[in-house]
Amino acid sequence: MHLSLRFILLFISLPLLSIAEGTKELMPYPSDSIGKGVIVASRNGAPNNYGFFAVPQANANNRLYFSVSSASEHVYIGMQWLYLTPGRFLIKNSAGIKVLDTTDVPVYGSGYIPDYYSAIAGPSIVASGGYNAMLFNPPAAGDYFIEFIYTIVIGSEQPDAVLRYFDLTVTTAGNVPIPGRLWSRNWYLSTMGDQNEFVFNGKMYAYSDDQIVTEINFNGMKPYLFRVGCNKNGCNNYEPFELARKSRTENSINPQYKIFLNDPDPLLYPTGVPGQLTSVITSNPCDGTVVMAIEATKDGTVSVMIDINPLPGYQPEDVNLTGDILAGTTNLITWNGINGQGLPVANGTPVIISVTYINGLTNLPLYDIEANSHGFIVNLVRPAGPKPALYWDDSNVGGSRQLDGCLTATGCHTWAYAVGNINTVNTWWYAFTDDWPPFVLNYRRDQTVLQQERICPDDSLLFAGSWITTAGLYSHTFTAVLGCDSIVNLDLTIKPGPVVAFGPDTTLCQNASLTLQSTTGTGFTYLWNTGATTPSITVSSTGTYSLVATAPNGCSDSDSINVTAAPVILPKQILHD
Repeated sequence: MHLSLRFILLFISLPLLSIAEGTKELMPYPSDSIGKGVIVASRNGAPNNYGFFAVPQANANNRLYFSVSSASEHVYIGMQWLYLTPGRFLIKNSAGIKVLDTTDVPVYGSGYIPDYYSAIAGPSIVASGGYNAMLFNPPAAGDYFIEFIYTIVIGSEQPDAVLRYFDLTVTTAGNVPIPGRLWSRNWYLSTMGDQNEFVFNGKMYAYSDDQIVTEINFNGMKPYLFRVGCNKNGCNNYEPFELARKSRTENSINPQYKIFLNDPDPLLYPTGVPGQLTSVITSNPCDGTVVMAIEATKDGTVSVMIDINPLPGYQPEDVNLTGDILAGTTNLITWNGINGQGLPVANGTPVIISVTYINGLTNLPLYDIEANSHGFIVNLVRPAGPKPALYWDDSNVGGSRQLDGCLTATGCHTWAYAVGNINTVNTWWYAFTDDWPPFVLNYRRDQTVLQQERICPDDSLLFAGSWITTAGLYSHTFTAVLGCDSIVNLDLTIKPGPVVAFGPDTTLCQNASLTLQSTTGTGFTYLWNTGATTPSITVSSTGTYSLVATAPNGCSDSDSINVTAAPVILPKQILHD
């Protein structure tokens, strides 16, 4: 966790009858006023830290913005440092040109917020019980951002800036408040509890690039410092969605969408029109790829679910592909024929393909949230529609996985310290979908199979209609199912075994002998018909001799021989007359 001294900027959104922009959403209860949902202005951009926010070094994704629709609108500003640290602020337009000169952070008088209740009431000029606000008159319609400047340094640290209260209320020329004008793409927040003893009760509103608004109720999670950024792709913008959506061990926020403290003002941030699918055509040549040609009424995102395992729900073998599409053209989404476990799908396998146009796809990657005991509550604000289901995949950080969608009123996606600490945990949802009717595809591919066989000497193997007895490489193309070929390559080897070869029958001369012998090898066994168990025997008498020799691998050989021994010629007695 980030342990440097922190100067915390508190943005609080309004209670129902107040007009302030900030207090009610991030610190909705009076007990929160001790610091349970504050915004951090940071100039600490070191690697492995939380990065810059609301300071001159911050880039466009890390600025604190507000929007006005005309030069006649008023912007009322108030703040209070959490600690008595000198500081200044200025305002720039979207081009980075200063439109409000550098001004001291007030410690009394105009622009100073004395307490929690005046902060949530708003500027006193438009709300009873409010604070004495500083007025900024914007020179033109557009987006503006606030930068804080401070000089404190502690050792080698560039500590964060600290304000206890902050309010920015935009009104009409007649001082009618207009909520939904304060936003950032990457809020930097804190509960001010470095032992995770404080909960975050705030709500925020994500405005997707296809103009869908969803409300995020953080529902009492327990971080210390954390950043909130939403996007379309997950933890980065370069991997396919099915990889980028997975939680991971590094800081990977990837801010993209505007995030507000109230429902974004529809005048400047209108409600999107949902997109619909108009055509899905699938081709599956024998090279194993499956190509979905997809057309839709609006630029957006499609999800292709390839259900390979017939069991209900998402199984490890199943595949989910997500891709961006453009209206008015044919968009190609390609599956390579590999299942979710990295294995090729066999030719002829029936798979179910579902294509879904996704409206309002929103990822919420959060870094270093140590405890989330209750999960998030996400609601669709506009356009009207059903409550979104929540999804997550924490398998890379030792957590759970939910790819079928969680729908509960009390919150989804909880995790413990071991999963959230110093990790980025991602949750995603989408507002609603347009589903193409699922269809069955009998998957096709040319398949090349390597068949390795070993036979004993003098054995044979039937391959492609022929008996093969010689070691070597053989190949044959078979016509397989669905018109695709299967090429079988055979690698045939001969296992080592004994050789028993006695030759032809033989006749021994008188007093001669013959040695019969097998080849030898480690572990070979021998069985002669004489009962001998040695590799060789020596014979000198008439008879039939046979041997069975066997190797440890089971290969055996045998032979027999007929031996005829010449009769013994006895000495003849010589008789004398």
